[in-house]
This record gives sequence, structure tokens and C-alpha cells, in this order.
Amino acid sequence: MKKILLFLLFIISTFWSALAYEPTEQELKILSSLKQNFERQWNIKWELWLKRHTYILQNALTKTDDERVNYILNHILSDVNLVLDDVKRENEEKLRLQLEEQKKKKEEELKLISDYNEKSKAFFETYGSSITTSLNVSEKCTKYFDFIDEIAKKNDFPTELIIATWSKEYNCNLWNPANGWWPFQITSQYYTPWDISLEQFWESVQKYIDFTKGKWDYFNNNSYHNYKTRFWSENINITYDNYTIRDLKISAILYNWVNATTTLDWNSFANANLNNDVVSNSDWLVTRFLKILNWRANNK
Repeated sequence: MKKILLFLLFIISTFWSALAYEPTEQELKILSSLKQNFERQWNIKWELWLKRHTYILQNALTKTDDERVNYILNHILSDVNLVLDDVKRENEEKLRLQLEEQKKKKEEELKLISDYNEKSKAFFETYGSSITTSLNVSEKCTKYFDFIDEIAKKNDFPTELIIATWSKEYNCNLWNPANGWWPFQITSQYYTPWDISLEQFWESVQKYIDFTKGKWDYFNNNSYHNYKTRFWSENINITYDNYTIRDLKISAILYNWVNATTTLDWNSFANANLNNDVVSNSDWLVTRFLKILNWRANNK
């Protein structure tokens, strides 16, 4: 700013007394240098700085009748306005590109949602059509769906599995239960019983995800207890929007315990009320997973 004002004062003081004005080559070079300086300053100080100097120049024009001074001020003001026009066009182009990118991103998100909903419907029709209990999902379990979905996406983990476990273990209540085992009833961790905030619940969900992924890793890599030989040998491979019914059943079994007689299709943790073969007073994880998946496909 000081450099520009010094240029301006130099030009005005040098030619103030002249009655007629015909710019010399040196003067034009100085004016060109001023314009370049304004352009450099724009890159540092942004549009507001240029607008402020436009006001200063316009104000100076109202205080002189000298032709040469008027020419100089008008020339500088014209250059500043040209820079401002360039800035405006540049900002408009940036905004246009940003809006296009946002639109493209939104369209991609909507397509992913649509594709996943279609995939969810097909998955439910294949594996949930024999559920023996009501398909209704408690409003408590869907109230924070978007909040939980955000955590799930960050961890590439199924939202439905989080809610199904929360539903089974603590009826989707937003507080730590009296036994101190928090909303997901993991006995290796203690939390003081009381109401919790969503921020605290986020921490609980994250620890549940880490705990569950640890179970998957144990199944996939532990050679001492080689459970894979009992459950079709393949690794568990569950992500946010990709899983098999076999992987979901194994995950449900691992979340509780595996004993010598545990089977994939008869274990109640995985199959209760999923069909007429395994009946229980309460749905277990896979059944709840499918109900929430069905709710999502019809409501999101």
C-alpha cells in the first residue's frame, strides 16, 4: 500500500503545475508499474483491499480540478477497475466450478444412495423374507441414524450392524446402563452409569467398531483357534455397503461366544427369528440388521 501511494504522490507532485497533459513514456511506465502492483497486491490482500483503494482514488478526484492530476487519477482508477473486473470474473468462474463440483458430488452421493437402497432391498428380499416377527423398527433406534451413519462411513463399517447391536444390547437407549458395560455391553470396559451426550456416544460407537473389527481380525488370522475351518474357510470381509449373510452370522456369533457345538445356521445369536427353525422371545443381531436395512431402504 505504501509503495502505491508513494508512486501516486510522485506522479502528482511532478506534474501538478502543468496546464496541459500529454503522458510521456516514463509516465506510462510508472502507471503500468502501478497497475502491476495493484495486481500483485490483489493476490495478497484480496478484493476488499482493491475496493478500498478505488474509494480513495474516487475521493481524490473530487478534490482537484487539475487536468493532469485528473488524468493520472482516472488512469489509475481505470486500471484498478480493470483488475477488479478480472477479479470478479475469476471469482465468478471459481464459484461456477465449485457449484458444478458440488452438484456432481451430490449426484454421485444420490446415485450411491439409490444403488445401495436397491441392493438393500434385494438383500432383504433374499434373506429377510422369512423373518417371523414384526418388521417395525423402534423410533429410538432410527432417531440418530444419520449421526451413526457418519461414524460408520468414516470406519467403512455397516450402519445397520451398529444399530442392530445397540438395539439388542440396550434397546437403543442413550445412556450408560447400571452394570457399567455401556450401550454395547462389552464387559471388558467400564463406563459410569448415567446419561451420555452424542459426543460420548460417538466414542462408544467407535470403540464398538474397533472391538468388532478386532473380532474379525481374530477370526481371519488366529491359527490357534482356527474357526475358519468350521465356517467355510473364507475370511470375514464386511465393509460399509458390502457383506454376505454368512459374514453377518459369523460376526454375530463372534460378538458373543463360540463353543464346540456352535453352527452357522442354528446358533440363536445369528438366527433367532430369522426363520421358523430358530425361535426366540427376542430378535438377535442378523434379524435386527435386516429389519434396519429394510427400514433404511424405505426411508432414506
